[in-house]
Amino acid sequence: MHEVELKYGFPLFTRKNNNVYLGNNKKLIISDIWSFWDYIIKKSNRDIEFMKSLLEQAKTFYLAAETSPVKSKPLLYYYSFLNLAKIIINLEKRYGNSSYMHGISEQHNGRFIHSSITVSKKKASTINVSCELLECLDEVILNVDTTINLKDFLAHCVGVHRAYSEIYTSKEVFFRLEDIKLFKDAKRLVMKCRVCCNISDLPKLRLEGYNIDDEEGIFYWTENYIMPSYSITRESYYELAKIIRRKGIWYFIGNDGYTIYISSHPSSRYSSEMIIYDSMFFLGSITRYHPYMFDRIFSDKEQWLMSEFLTTQPKQFLYLATAKILGQSVLKAYSSF
Repeated sequence: MHEVELKYGFPLFTRKNNNVYLGNNKKLIISDIWSFWDYIIKKSNRDIEFMKSLLEQAKTFYLAAETSPVKSKPLLYYYSFLNLAKIIINLEKRYGNSSYMHGISEQHNGRFIHSSITVSKKKASTINVSCELLECLDEVILNVDTTINLKDFLAHCVGVHRAYSEIYTSKEVFFRLEDIKLFKDAKRLVMKCRVCCNISDLPKLRLEGYNIDDEEGIFYWTENYIMPSYSITRESYYELAKIIRRKGIWYFIGNDGYTIYISSHPSSRYSSEMIIYDSMFFLGSITRYHPYMFDRIFSDKEQWLMSEFLTTQPKQFLYLATAKILGQSVLKAYSSF
């Protein structure tokens, strides 16, 4: 068994095929996300005028949100994400200038802890953006309308998990992964990494499907894929990454790159990108249709959580969604997260 190179955005962002070819499948370091997306649109060479108009709106709303008061931010960020989501969907689906719907509804129910969103299923006649984005980013096809409690949903928003655990006096459910390595053993492609957890955490993690072994007090998660031949292809990376992502893996981008976790929480195991996108829709709906209820729906502590979410997560969505649709790690140069 010998170690092989991590590439194609493995394991977080690996795709079966490129939507847009950008270099040699290594990480991309960029300083201006909007100029980068302009380049992606031009290089994709499809519906350029339509896609560039979406990008201009996404950028305008995003920059306006950054300098707006807290209660004005959600709607602006959501409109930015909506336009970027249409671009992402079109890179893969080529729908063009068709009829797009939000594909989400909100039920505030008087309190945030009782609030929910309903994501509409995939339809043939209408493009429901939320479920189409889920399919493009996570390869999940939504065949039924799905209702999700917002409090449960945010439990897997790794970027605000410390604040979430403090507010709701709940145990932290994320366990950091370190030293991710990839090995080849004949036709087996094997991922192995260290899990930063205690022995008491193992039963819950194993219950969620993680293959974790105790090697002299150090815990390692391993997954493997049997390749059809002895040669490692992009599809081999993709098939193993798919196994890993289906088990559940979360991440955020910081100054030092990506920090990666697994979770022991059994429900609402959605990806970071979709949690941020759909939660921003809910917050935007409150500020648009019920602005007078913002203080009433959220407790004082929850308002702090929302402030943390709005301050930190929009940039996460931009970079993580970009990396996922391109199938390559994307990092920001010369800036702090």
